[in-house]
Formats: sequence, structure tokens, C-alpha cells
Amino acid sequence: MEWIRNNSFFQRNNRTVVSTVDECDPQACYDSFKGHWDQALKIIHRVQQLPSHDDVLGVVSHLEQMVTLLLYDIKKTDRLCITINSSKCLEYLLNQNVLNMLFDWSTRSGRYINAVKCEQIKLYDTLISHTRHLLLEHNSFLTPMLKLFNSCHGELLSKEINKHLVDLLNQLSTLLVQHPEFVKLFFTNEKNGNRFVIFSLLIPFIHKEDAVGMRARDALLLCMSLSKRNKDVALYISELSDFSLLVASGLSGLYSALPNAIDDIDVPDWHRFTPDDVNEINGLLYFVTSLEFSNAITQVAHPSIKRQLQEFLYRGFLIPVLGEALLQSNIQEQIAASAYLELIIRTVTEPGLLHAVLQFLVKMDYDGERLFNILIQRIQSNDMQLCLVSLALFESMIDLNCEDLLLELVFKHLQPCFHLIMSQRKILLPLDPLCPSFEKLLLLAPNCCHLSDNDLEWEGSKQWNNFNHKQSLYGRYYAYLCDARNKIGLCQKACNTWSNSYNGNCDLSNAEEKSDSLISFERSSEYESFNLPNVEDMPEDNEFWQMSSNKLKRLNMIQNFDETPCSDEAPSAGPFLAILLNKLRKFMSNSIYVNLHVTGLISRLAVYPQTLLRAYLLDHSLVFQPNIPSIFEIIGIIKQEIDEYMIIQTDREHLIKYAQEVLIHREIMLVNIRR
Repeated sequence: MEWIRNNSFFQRNNRTVVSTVDECDPQACYDSFKGHWDQALKIIHRVQQLPSHDDVLGVVSHLEQMVTLLLYDIKKTDRLCITINSSKCLEYLLNQNVLNMLFDWSTRSGRYINAVKCEQIKLYDTLISHTRHLLLEHNSFLTPMLKLFNSCHGELLSKEINKHLVDLLNQLSTLLVQHPEFVKLFFTNEKNGNRFVIFSLLIPFIHKEDAVGMRARDALLLCMSLSKRNKDVALYISELSDFSLLVASGLSGLYSALPNAIDDIDVPDWHRFTPDDVNEINGLLYFVTSLEFSNAITQVAHPSIKRQLQEFLYRGFLIPVLGEALLQSNIQEQIAASAYLELIIRTVTEPGLLHAVLQFLVKMDYDGERLFNILIQRIQSNDMQLCLVSLALFESMIDLNCEDLLLELVFKHLQPCFHLIMSQRKILLPLDPLCPSFEKLLLLAPNCCHLSDNDLEWEGSKQWNNFNHKQSLYGRYYAYLCDARNKIGLCQKACNTWSNSYNGNCDLSNAEEKSDSLISFERSSEYESFNLPNVEDMPEDNEFWQMSSNKLKRLNMIQNFDETPCSDEAPSAGPFLAILLNKLRKFMSNSIYVNLHVTGLISRLAVYPQTLLRAYLLDHSLVFQPNIPSIFEIIGIIKQEIDEYMIIQTDREHLIKYAQEVLIHREIMLVNIRR
């Protein structure tokens, strides 16, 4: 195509026309317009055989000059009030059937057919950009354009033609959204049904990784929004095109091309993909782009298209591709797959698509073992990286404030209240919003951390709230309170639409009904079995025995908690909470990064306003079953272990100050990364 653009004859004449146009009047412009077409028509009519290089160049040159004259003529008229009659050049173009003759000649242009096709596409793009929908009403414009589109269908075109074709299709898609009454003009009758020409030409560009692909996807989304208002568009996309299948299969292909192991990241506390990772890791940006495109489709498309896409993604990507990746035996591959899953959960925002992802996690089982339980078990992995990524995965899940997810993770295990002794199961009261348990938690701080003010002043100390001109929240207690208040408020607002209160007295069978929460899963009948036992039927001596024996058993149980396997059969708060507290119990042997995530995840769970969960985590007055430790008891044991370790350290004050410095450095880094 460059031989046309770079030809000296073409460039010289184009400059001449532009310079003379500014000086000519509308009549002179019209006469010149007709003259150029007459010259082009002579070339077209005199060529009986295939046109030569000069013939094609001559026609294209005249065509370019005609466009320049036409735009000058249109410019003299108010764009909002333009009509065919207001431009003599435009009227001539249509009445003389110029575009149709040009297309017919292009089909006989031999090896120059693609060059002429590209010039025609640019011509239509220019005309539509200056006349908007006006020309669509005229067959002498619409018919040759549709012929041109049909000649492009199924053809392998050059990169330049594809670029201009997608630009034109994008412009038409925008136009149809604004003027949906013209949609019917772009349907052609075929033996298998009506074909939506614009959409069918855009489909091959779904997974293109360049600017052309991005522009094509924008146009496809415009067509998706049309499907909500036009049943013919919705029917074509869902029934007569392979669009949803191509989206799902493309996503699967892009995922399969991702690295099986993350080797390029050397950060010790790495736990999820950052924006920089997405841009730098081979293929990850293209996968995220495709995922965002799928998310956007489900936001704007007709319900039938949404359902179809979700079904294809569920059965064509999540189960066979992502599911198999998560079950790899290699630790590094498990880390990568878990990180990809966490990125998917953060990227997908549309409730319907998120529903498909979470349903896949909660309901799928492989070889008789639920995928959800497998992922939970990985929190207690001895591999620090797998543990961190698994914790980050559940952090992102819990941040969704999804009732159905929390039901699976927590509430269906807490609701029977089997973790409490019998006498406490009917006195579970909402916790004071001011949460006086903070006093108890503060008392559990290790004694070695209570240094005097003089001890805290060491050589080289910094003003941490403005360290090296970087912002920090250190010392700004009010900022921490505001942040916590904001998190609690957002979570409480999200939970206002939940279908159950989870206060220890609600019937979980209600959870089988459709929830008003953000995401709603189909509920399994197993929840109906969670009926509270009748406390009044229990003998009093049994209750007394429980109360009197608890204190004797608990200390030994907590000391050996990390060696006790979690079992769904025994009374417990559920595998997720049990494993999380088990990880907390190993505080002294965990890395600092694991401890930060474990405590952060527990803190995030405590943000939820439901009585069952808040009481379990924050009410120190509750008496649990002998084999279930409370978080206060675990922290108490950790306090004791820390103090026993530190008392034998000769440089303990230096160690504490160094630890403070490390944490402050980390806090400054995180705050400024967010900025």
C-alpha cells in the first residue's frame, strides 16, 4: 500500500489541491469535483484488461482529490443541519452512483485489488465521520459499502486494511448505538439466517493483541449494548455466531500460554500480581485484557448472551483449564495457578461472571475432594510462597463481602454453635460496637515490648511520619482509626442486603432461597441439617461437668493445637477458621510475612458485623468446647513464648528497636506505593 502513499506524483497533486481549495468558491469546487471524477471515469472505462500501475495510481489520485473537495464543500455547511442538497458535490456523488462504479472497477483491478479496497474503506470512513448517519439512508452509498464489507468477509487482509476496516466498523458501531433505527440496514440474508455484517467482520479481531484488536473489542462492546435493545442483534450473536465460544476458548488459550511457574519475582513477601507484574510477565497482560473484555461483555450484553458466555467460560475455561492448573502436584505450579486465580477474582467485577467463578470454587470437586477444601488446606503449607499466595487468595475472596462465600467458609460451621458449651448457645448476644475486648487484647501484648520512653530513643532515630520526605501513617493514630472505620462501614453496608443475620438463632435453610446479596449461589440441601440442639433437654450435670472440666483441659489442648489435625467430624468452627488459627498458633516459627497476612486476614474477618463471627473472634467472655481454642487463648500462649524467648536474649532491646524499624520501613514503603 505504501507505493500509493509514497508516489511523488500523488503527493505533488494532493498538495496542489489543498492549496487551491482555500481560494475557490463552492461552484469552482463543484466543477473541479466533477472534473476529477470524469478523468477517473475515463481511466475506468478505457481499461478493458487488468489495470496497470499507472491506471490504479491515477484513479486513486483523482479519488483523493475528490474527497478533499467534498470535505471543503461540506465544511461550508453547519454539520448539524447538513442535507444532501446542501452539498452539490455530495449530491453528485450519490446521483452519479460513483461509489458503486468504483467498487465494480475495484473487483477487476487484479493484483491491485487490496490497494483499491483500502482506499475505498478510507473513503467511507471519511464520509461517515463528516456526515454521520445522513448517507446511510441512500442506497447509492449503503449498497456499495455493504458490497465492500462482503468482499472483506472471510478474507486474509493486510495489516493496513485491517486497521482502516476496524476504524470504519468502530465508527459505524458508535453510530448505530446513537441511531439504532439503522441497525436493520446491516443485516444480510443468507441461507443460515440473517447475518449482522458489522459484528461478523469484527469477530476475527477478538483476541488481537495490538491497537487494532483493542479498537475492535470496543466496537464489539458497542454491538453488545445494541443487543439489549434489538432482539435481532441478540439472536444473531447468541444463536448464529460463535462469539461466546471464541471468547471462552481464547481465554483458555491465553491462560495456557502463561508461565507455569513464576520465576521472575525475587521479592520475599510476594503474594499477588501487581500492575507491574501484569505488564512484565510474558502473556499476562493479554490474558487480563481478555478477562476484562469478558467482564465488560456481561455488563452490557443481552441476558441471553450473558448466560451463554458464563456457561462457556464455566465449562470451557474454569473446569478444564483453571481447575486442572490448580491441582498440579508441583509446588511452583500451584503457586502460579493460585496467583492467577486471585488475579481473576480481583479483575472480575460483574456479578454474573463472578458468580460463575465462585460457584466453580465452591462446588467443584476432583476425585471426590472439593476444590475449595484443597485451597483452604494450602494455607498450612510449609512452603512460605504457597502459604502467602493462598492467604492472599482468601483475602481477596473475603473482600468481596459475599454472603454465599462467607456461608461456605464460616457461617455454616459456626451456626450450629457446636464450638460453644451448651449453656452459652442461647445467650449469644451482639457484641458492643465499641468492642471493649480491645483492653483484653492490649493486655496480651508481650511484656518485652513495654520499653520505657528512654529505651525507645536510639542513635539515628528518625521522625518516621516524614521519613526522607515520604508520607507515613506512623504516629498518626487518628488516620488508622479512620481507615478502620471506613472498612467497617463499607462491609456493614454490603452486608445490609444479606438474606440472613447469622446471629446464632437464624435458620440456615433460608439460605437455600435466592439471596439479595451481590452474588447468589444455588444452595445445597445439606444446610437444612443445621438445626440447633435443644439446650433444655440436656441434663444439668452434663452442663456442670463441661464448665468445671474446661479449665483443666484447655491449656494442654492449646499447647498441642498445631499438632491436632482439623476434622470436619469433631466439633469445630470449621476447617477454614481452624486452619487459620492453627497458622496463628505457629506464630514463632512462621516468617514475618506469613504472620502479617494471617493476622491481617483474621482482622478482616473481624470487620464483619454478624454476631456469630464477631463473637467468635472478639468476645473473650465466651466459653468454647475443650478442643476448640479461642483466639485470646492462642495469643496468650504466643505472648508467653515470645517473653520466654526474649528474656534470654542479651540484646533484646536492640532486637525490639530493630523490629520496630523494619515494620516502620515496610509501612512507609506500602503507603507510598499506594500513592
